[in-house]
Amino acid sequence: MKATFMTMQRLRTTTLMLGCGAAMLVLPLSASAQDASAPGIGFEVGLGGMVAPSYEGSNRYLLSPYPIISFNYLRLSNGFSLGGGDNEGLNFRPSFRYIGERDAGDEPALTGMEPVDAAIELGAGLKYTAGPVSVFGDVRYGVSGHHGIVAEIGADYLIEPVSRLTLSAGPRLSFASADYMNAYFGVTPAESITSGYSAYSAGGGLKSVGVAVNARYDFNDHWAGEAGASWNRLVGDAADSPLIAAGSKDQYTARIGLIRKFQIGF
Repeated sequence: MKATFMTMQRLRTTTLMLGCGAAMLVLPLSASAQDASAPGIGFEVGLGGMVAPSYEGSNRYLLSPYPIISFNYLRLSNGFSLGGGDNEGLNFRPSFRYIGERDAGDEPALTGMEPVDAAIELGAGLKYTAGPVSVFGDVRYGVSGHHGIVAEIGADYLIEPVSRLTLSAGPRLSFASADYMNAYFGVTPAESITSGYSAYSAGGGLKSVGVAVNARYDFNDHWAGEAGASWNRLVGDAADSPLIAAGSKDQYTARIGLIRKFQIGF
């Protein structure tokens, strides 16, 4: 498993993300804890470092910054609310993912393949918690880079060995539509000629199976730290792609980050 520093092009992209994350972290620090039933919004922003494959299916690993954005609750004066409370039962949440540009100029294994633009996926998810067990599902649509649909389902078992420290672990399943699969795993006839890979059209369905472990420590009401690691194995049409023969079906990630918590009343 090889590791390398990112190219200048990717460094510019992630530096932009770093700047955006830093800007969010310096939002007015006057935001303070609100009454548990008062109208308002609670959210978290932060920034961390991640080691992950340079593209999905690669065996090259990059160290890069990543943004942390999470929604905790929304309470309106008319009594409508989302999230909050003790997190027991069913909760709704927005879902977001950023995927960096995939450029053959940065990846020798992709020589002859057309680039895939940076992608932003937007969607929503549901999470059900009962005691130490949570199950969740997220669905997102690619508004740029690709125009496919992706979905993830999983479960976590949570423990709190000491005050303020939360540990969780559980299985993950990832699904994707044919539009997504062909954007990242397909090889067009034209690309087959320029790259030497066999032409390949990928269908939608189960994309990967894996497991994730996470740790979070809440320093106080305003700051928290998190760390995590995951392993995912590509399966189905993703694993059968000729591009994976030059990479790896096994995908590993590790990350650590710092979080700023905000509770703003209306």
